[in-house]
Amino acid sequence: MKHRILHVDDDPDIRLLISASLQDFGYFVATAGTKVEALELAKRWKFDLSILDVRLPDGTGIELCQEILHLQPKIPVLYYSAYASDEEQEAALSVCGDAYLKKPVSATELEQTIADLLVAKR
Repeated sequence: MKHRILHVDDDPDIRLLISASLQDFGYFVATAGTKVEALELAKRWKFDLSILDVRLPDGTGIELCQEILHLQPKIPVLYYSAYASDEEQEAALSVCGDAYLKKPVSATELEQTIADLLVAKR
């Protein structure tokens, strides 16, 4: 059975690109552009991992991480954002989340990070 990934990014082009890559890696992917859309998906489906942009039009990925973990407590969370200093990354991970990748990232690094998180959360 394919692992289910929730990918949240406000940029539709990034959502399309990442979704296509993840599907090529063999994952089932659901995408959302806002916190509200993501939470609706998280209420309907059980996901094995979530990939969250940090800046969303209706809040932050950190807020969304906390809300998703309330619904699905064991889900690994990977932040994927272009906007973060080392300090901001550490601050985000200290509140919620398991890993942080800064855009742009290679498909290989993304795939390896996801695989590592899925194994670690078993």
